Amino acid sequence: MVTVRRALVAVLLLALAAFAWLWLTRPQRVDMAAYAPADAIVYAEADSLPAIIEAFTSTDAWKELAPAAGVEARPGGTGWLPSFLSFTGLGPSDAVVLSRAQVAVAVLGFQAAEESDTTLKFTPRAALVAETHSPAWRARAAVEKLVGDFARGTFERQTFERKEVDGVPFYTWAEQDGARRTIVAAVDESVVVVGNDEATVRACLDVRRGARPSLAGDDQLKEVRARVGGGGALAFGYAPRGSAAKAVEVFAPAFVGGMSQEPHVQSVLATFLPQFINQTLGAAGWSARVEAGALEDRYFLSLPADLARRLEAPFAPAEHPGDDATRVLPGDAYEVSFYDLRNPEDAWRGLNAALSSQTDISRATIITLGLEALVKPYGIEHPREFLRACGGEVATARLEAASEGKVLVAHVGDAAALRAQALEHLGRGAHAERVGSAELLVSTDEERGAAAFVDGFLVLGSEEDVRRCVQAWLGTNEPGQDDPLRTAASGFNGLTAFARTVTDERDSARAVLSHFARRGDASRLEAALARRRYAVSETLLKDGGFEKRTRSAFGLFGEIVTRAAPR
Repeated sequence: MVTVRRALVAVLLLALAAFAWLWLTRPQRVDMAAYAPADAIVYAEADSLPAIIEAFTSTDAWKELAPAAGVEARPGGTGWLPSFLSFTGLGPSDAVVLSRAQVAVAVLGFQAAEESDTTLKFTPRAALVAETHSPAWRARAAVEKLVGDFARGTFERQTFERKEVDGVPFYTWAEQDGARRTIVAAVDESVVVVGNDEATVRACLDVRRGARPSLAGDDQLKEVRARVGGGGALAFGYAPRGSAAKAVEVFAPAFVGGMSQEPHVQSVLATFLPQFINQTLGAAGWSARVEAGALEDRYFLSLPADLARRLEAPFAPAEHPGDDATRVLPGDAYEVSFYDLRNPEDAWRGLNAALSSQTDISRATIITLGLEALVKPYGIEHPREFLRACGGEVATARLEAASEGKVLVAHVGDAAALRAQALEHLGRGAHAERVGSAELLVSTDEERGAAAFVDGFLVLGSEEDVRRCVQAWLGTNEPGQDDPLRTAASGFNGLTAFARTVTDERDSARAVLSHFARRGDASRLEAALARRRYAVSETLLKDGGFEKRTRSAFGLFGEIVTRAAPR
């Protein structure tokens, strides 16, 4: 009996010792910004990959869409297993590493390569940094398995090289054909760095060794992280002030040609735009979380203090946001943005004045011309006069995903003034016709499109789109409460937002599900997608910057899955 008791005590002591050892060696979270170079122009982090999968598959959209698409509602990688692997460290190296890893992505810039004699292709210089919280041997095994499988799935023909630099093993997979892309990985103790060139990987390793400053000391990062709730989010992203200007500086030569054919004007714009962006835009942030059964992406863009103050009055939202414009839009419109401004004309003048104040008088004209160019495709020739004649509600819509044109819907304030401007845009020879109780004005120039006065609104766009809006109104003057567009338009009911947008996300949802689907019920899936057709977002000006919140089926994570995940 004594022997049995001693054996039980020994087993208990061993169990307690094992648990204590596991507890003491459990992963301790670190600040991943300490692994990213201070000069990164874009940074993103996630503390737990299993937590993202768990959240992704906990949404109402996933629970309804996944079974219809033939996808397991609770796929592997969720539940108790990741926690067990993370806590104990027992299991295959790749599974343990994935369960424990904190990851970050840093973009250090762009590199250009000639695709043809006249075309340059820009590729971001990016690296993924993972703190695996695992021994080096596990990290190396995970790299050879996970990164190797990704390289073999990405490159049809590739070469592989392994070498050591200052005691750090480097692994390089190089594409033999096509663009000759590379994937480079390095393992420094528990840290893995994977990038698309060796210089970027070395830069991140230098940060870890203290030879290069990190983002951890960036006070603005801390402010933006707090602003978007990045500390407790599934993922957090950050772009320091000046990042947008650096990107514009790279890409400006590619698009200024579409703004003017004059070499002198192109040169002025290529110089002016980066400077102007740097003066007007601050740091930006993003976070993702699950709210109300949907994935919610939060964005924040900071502005210089004087610019934010100047925009407060112009961007004051209407006291009673409206969605009456949905009456003259098809119920299945692809994307609609509602601008709920207290005074549209004041918003236009205030925006122009605020932006012009950020540059010298000699270049302020460029701001005015740029703003006018933004609204001209909607058929607005004289923005101030047009907005003065509008009522409070203005909306823009894209009726089909593949359509490049948009429809403008404006509540009629001064009917005579709006009619005169519509006729000026349509040009001489525009003819009028009656369609039910609506008046339709059609230009003889197909590119100028048509206009319609219907139910107290002016609709401007291509003739096909305008006729479709009129027919939608004739078909149902009083949409029911189950109208998908109107229901989505009231999704947030935010009283402080000056802009609300609803976007048909069925195509993106199908793309996400296609990465996991096997065999599903097509009709059941389409019915479920129809019920969850729209993502909704709201934008407001608050505390020194623009805030935007979007609720959707899969959020920005869905875009990442669509572009990066293997099928």
